[in-house]
Amino acid sequence: MPRLAQVDLVRIVPMAGVVAVHTLIFTQPAGSVGANAALMVLHANREVFFFITAFVLVHSTRGGGGPRPWLGRFWRRRYPVVVVPYLAWTVIYWLQTESGRPWPPEPALRLLGIDLALGWFHLYFLLVTMQLYAIFPLLAWLVRRTRGRHLWVLGASAALQLASMALLEYGYALVPGPVQTWFAYAQVEASSYQLAFVAGALAADHAEDCLAWIRRHGRAALAAAAGATLAAEAVYALNLALGRGPQQAADVFQPAALLPVVAAILGLAVLADRLARTHPPDGALWRTVRVAARASFGVYLGHMLPMQLLLLTPLATLAGLRAIPLPLQAAAVLALILAVTFALVTALQHTALSVALTGRPRRRHPDPPALPVEVAGTEMA
Repeated sequence: MPRLAQVDLVRIVPMAGVVAVHTLIFTQPAGSVGANAALMVLHANREVFFFITAFVLVHSTRGGGGPRPWLGRFWRRRYPVVVVPYLAWTVIYWLQTESGRPWPPEPALRLLGIDLALGWFHLYFLLVTMQLYAIFPLLAWLVRRTRGRHLWVLGASAALQLASMALLEYGYALVPGPVQTWFAYAQVEASSYQLAFVAGALAADHAEDCLAWIRRHGRAALAAAAGATLAAEAVYALNLALGRGPQQAADVFQPAALLPVVAAILGLAVLADRLARTHPPDGALWRTVRVAARASFGVYLGHMLPMQLLLLTPLATLAGLRAIPLPLQAAAVLALILAVTFALVTALQHTALSVALTGRPRRRHPDPPALPVEVAGTEMA
């Protein structure tokens, strides 16, 4: 099935953004006001990732006549390219960490079990994706059965998301014990990202209308994106003024964190569509985008391997990174980690380990050109 050029571009950004988040976490002081101001915006990566995942799932199954004809094939196709890399990279990171050395066996295996259950550091993305695949038939059913009332569905989803985030951020002590336990694992629970799932699914069901709106109101969309970003930073500053620490003020479940998500989706949609309309699908720009998009999931999976080797060993000092100002250090580390990981992933994609370590089939032939949405129709790989 032909791919959509716009989606190829959009899927790159949250993956690179995750690397940027981890670079800031590892290179900047935890209480840095400036670093956390940047994180206030960069935390949007996870919701954008889940939004585009739901968009792709719904768009690729539109017109299927209901879930039963494709459901078994859907799960057989989707789960292996998530579960296998999840298991492989969990073991790799477990072995890489000091306490993950498989001796003595009892505490080491207990740690491995925790990593598998909750996701090693950033791998919780994959746990949430697995949950989305499991509930996808229900999501697809909801989209079909509520046609004509999708704005109400989106509004209810947004209200529920805001209420749960407000409780988690400001009313944690007021909720019953079982709810506190649920909140304690919010990062790895699909319910924490339900708005991204619903919004992505509805956007896919109205893809042509959304695209037409973006083309009519591109400047207004960009202005709204800028305004939402500024508003998020204003809330961050207000929280600081009220006595909250920088990390609390920029928490990923801060209700205002939804503003950068909206900003990112609007901005990326406008940019991707304009590039799709102004550059040929077989031109240099989109060839580069396709290569980067193909590697993006592998870069997400593997970037913490070189980052730990660089920043948790004397290597960073030997390379002179510790001697440069912190902002430049972050920029240098980000560029270096992206380059090294991209090279690693590109090499792995030509081996039998490609599916296990990059989530993509072994690369044997060049990918076909991605097509603009109006040419590609409603099919999408």
